[in-house]
Amino acid sequence: MAKITKVERRLGSMMVEEQVLSEEELEQALTERDRKGLTSLPVGKYLVRHGYINEKDCLRVLARQFNLAVMDLEEVEVQEDLLAQVPEEICRRYKLLPLFAIGDEITLAVSDPTSIDGVDVVSGLLKRPVQPVLVSETQVLQSIASHYGGGDEEEASDDLVTLGALDVDSGGRKTDIESLRAAGEEAPIVKMVDKILKLAVREGASDIHIEPGEDHLLVRFRIDGVMQKRFAFSMQLSAAVTSRVKILSALDISERQRPQDGRIQLKMGDRELEFRVSVLPVVYGEKVVMRILDRSSVRVELTDLGFSKYNLEVFESLLRQPNGIVLVTGPTGSGKSTTLYAALNSINSIERNIVTVEDPVEYQIPLINQVAVNVKRGLTFAGALRAFLRQDPDIIMVGEIRDPETGSIAAEAALTGHLVLSTLHTNDAPSSITRLMEMGVAPFLLAPTLLGILAQRLLRRVCPQCKAPHTPLPAEIAEAGVQDIAGQVTFYRGKGCGYCSGSGYRGRTGIHEVLKVDEEIRELIIEKASTSQLRRVAYGKGFRDLRFDGLRKAVAGQTTLEEVVRVTKAVE
Repeated sequence: MAKITKVERRLGSMMVEEQVLSEEELEQALTERDRKGLTSLPVGKYLVRHGYINEKDCLRVLARQFNLAVMDLEEVEVQEDLLAQVPEEICRRYKLLPLFAIGDEITLAVSDPTSIDGVDVVSGLLKRPVQPVLVSETQVLQSIASHYGGGDEEEASDDLVTLGALDVDSGGRKTDIESLRAAGEEAPIVKMVDKILKLAVREGASDIHIEPGEDHLLVRFRIDGVMQKRFAFSMQLSAAVTSRVKILSALDISERQRPQDGRIQLKMGDRELEFRVSVLPVVYGEKVVMRILDRSSVRVELTDLGFSKYNLEVFESLLRQPNGIVLVTGPTGSGKSTTLYAALNSINSIERNIVTVEDPVEYQIPLINQVAVNVKRGLTFAGALRAFLRQDPDIIMVGEIRDPETGSIAAEAALTGHLVLSTLHTNDAPSSITRLMEMGVAPFLLAPTLLGILAQRLLRRVCPQCKAPHTPLPAEIAEAGVQDIAGQVTFYRGKGCGYCSGSGYRGRTGIHEVLKVDEEIRELIIEKASTSQLRRVAYGKGFRDLRFDGLRKAVAGQTTLEEVVRVTKAVE
């Protein structure tokens, strides 16, 4: 039996009732949708895109199901003053468009009648009640492009059809390389990719994902740690867009069966940006991911990273030690590299010889000698560490401890009078100790050298423009464990506005826990104590964990309880 929600089942039944399609055709379509892994695609859109029904019939049945009027945008004059109050990103994300006002009420064109969030966001932006009307998705997207001047993708699509540069199918059919290169250098495609890069930077995205699918080319941004859809283009653009990115990053456009990595360096205003590009062959073409690195972020100070006064004092005391190991831990994307660079900035001086080994070197810092890992040439973390010890260093930064050899050499370097900074992929500070021992670093090396461990996460800040008092649900209060202070503290959340693109959040801050290793913990390391034992002793010494730091920020109105629980759930 095909997977289908109650709302979809009702829509399908109504289509059968109105003889738009037969029961057999409906079941066939739903089964196909499941088999292709497209269950996230609404059933109405799937039926239209795969030729089971036409868009007009689909709209008519949807309008009846949700009791909405259907409107033809070709017969409507849009009020430009309304558009000026609703950002293009909001319209594209929810596929809607404010049309005109009747009295105090705004008529809003929507292509998805279930998108309650989009209606609420627009109502909040305009501060007026909204009446949705149903419009085809095609018309909404065309109108958005027309009114906001963002028609690059439509223009590009038309040009590419003329060029004949069609996407490659899942069977790996080859496209003429010269045609592909030409398509990648055509003005519409150049404009489109340029627009994607600039919009991602403007919105503060950390990553751009360009993903080919069966029916469309999806562009998503990771903003404040959360993936958000931005564009959906015709699959006819897939090969040309990928080729454009490859040209910019000096990759081989003829190679489509193996992963490739490259870089794009751009200057936008006074900002020097680098896009680290990864291209990966997938079922429907090649997926492109671009990590955005802003060189200005290397100048960040520790005081800019959201440290509490207590955590900052403890961490800075570790950095002032003449020798030993200081670790920064957390999953990918938790801001470890930024914290390490800020730490280096805080101790960098003409009197110190600081060397680093990184994979890769993300930012270059004056007075610091930085080495990039090159495994093909035999330059590993461990190999670089050995060489560093002959370079008379005071401070050594190792991008990551990945294996017992690197961990052991780092400990030996600390034993011989060097301060070693590094990162580790663990959930929290106490578990980092057991992780190193499980990795193969001997306790007799680890115990005398480990100074302390900083674990961190990034959580989203409440948008300052639409921040408003909020009463959390009892379930949220219970999950966060703040029953004792509920009702005594005012919590906040963002309503959603143009400044935060309707998310209610804008920007991120760090939450931290710092475990300072003392004699008692050193003895536990020698005894190969478990993580639970280490954690219990740490709490007895006043250790404050990530959840504590997050709740402190929620109480201060910087974030929401929901966000704190989301970010710290994995470390409970």
